[in-house]
Amino acid sequence: MDALSEILDIVAQWLLGGVVIPFMEGLASLMSLCFLPVSGLSPAVQVGVAALLGALLSILLTHLRKGRLATESEGRFKERLGARKNAGEIDDKALRSAVYKGLDQEADEAYEALMLDTFFEFGMTYLFPMFLFLIWVEYHAFSPDRLEMLTGMRGLLLPGISQAIGAGTLYLYLYNGVLMSVSLGRWGMKKVRRRKVTALAT
Repeated sequence: MDALSEILDIVAQWLLGGVVIPFMEGLASLMSLCFLPVSGLSPAVQVGVAALLGALLSILLTHLRKGRLATESEGRFKERLGARKNAGEIDDKALRSAVYKGLDQEADEAYEALMLDTFFEFGMTYLFPMFLFLIWVEYHAFSPDRLEMLTGMRGLLLPGISQAIGAGTLYLYLYNGVLMSVSLGRWGMKKVRRRKVTALAT
């Protein structure tokens, strides 16, 4: 057992040191090249640019995927629930019970698929863009040590805020702020369009 644990530790260390860390460092270096045009701006502005790009990537991925997997899974789940409801019309009690059991199992499987697909799409459209730029901001370009070298402080001072905040914290606020603003804007536009359609119909 101890030998197996040692082997697993060696494999984990190899994966971390030989694959994960070099990959993340390479990705961070590549992202730094992409940010060269704005590298002369203040760290806070660069973090803002990263948050905006991350949010735009999230919106683009959401638009491209349009929740297709989750929508298909939701359709299958509703179909199974509808079939179960219709099975209540079967007169034979034993047959009805067997049909219920089979449909319940299928509905459970469809619900599990719905949850997995919903989480996968959430990860692809929200978490992936968020962490992609967050890793660059917090652990490469503007880590506390790096900020101390650039500004003499381990955080960022913003107008109206007396206490310095971390670059990663600022990024998360801005990233989610942009997404919330876009969502509210879309909701408002849909509401205005509905009112116009209603006004034209009357």
